Amino acid sequence: MDTLTILYTNQIQGDFSLLPRLYTFLQRLKQQYDVRALLLDLGDSCTPAVWHCAATAGRSTLIVLDGMGYHAANVSGFMGDSDRDRLRSSVSIGIVTERHGWRYFVPPVRDEDIIVAGKPTPALKLCIIAAPADDNHLENRMLHLKQVAKGQVGMVKVDMQTLAITASDILTMPKGLNPNPTIAASIDLVEDEARRAQNR
Repeated sequence: MDTLTILYTNQIQGDFSLLPRLYTFLQRLKQQYDVRALLLDLGDSCTPAVWHCAATAGRSTLIVLDGMGYHAANVSGFMGDSDRDRLRSSVSIGIVTERHGWRYFVPPVRDEDIIVAGKPTPALKLCIIAAPADDNHLENRMLHLKQVAKGQVGMVKVDMQTLAITASDILTMPKGLNPNPTIAASIDLVEDEARRAQNR
């Protein structure tokens, strides 16, 4: 792999109304930048203040992100180890915390030397820190990603030969995007499950 392209989000905060349009936007960005881009969420995808997050112990948004093709998400601060372990058996998304990392796998490429982690972690090639930073920078094999707001997507390209950032941008989701019907349907299913959990 000569170039690694990363698309990332942050602060979704359980906003299900955002996700079907965000999926449409991400598909456009993948076509524009790299169809095999690594798709990450840097945290705050759920918050206990949102009913479905509270009812599912933070699993609800992650299940939808999994269906949207995200490769890894940072759950530090809103999901405990037992809930994380239970969710891992039913989704393919890598569930990252400050103590648990995820090794790069964007089919068909698997690279055990690239790690996504919740805090700086030693890596033979690259550690992508899935937590918002003040700016994008890569030093000592540690890649920090600049904070983005809800409705924004960050994009970073890394030259894997020189380990240097070659491009970066923060892109705001345009108004008027068509919501993806498959993602909208998956949200309905997750909300149904959350209601059942709430009534138990």
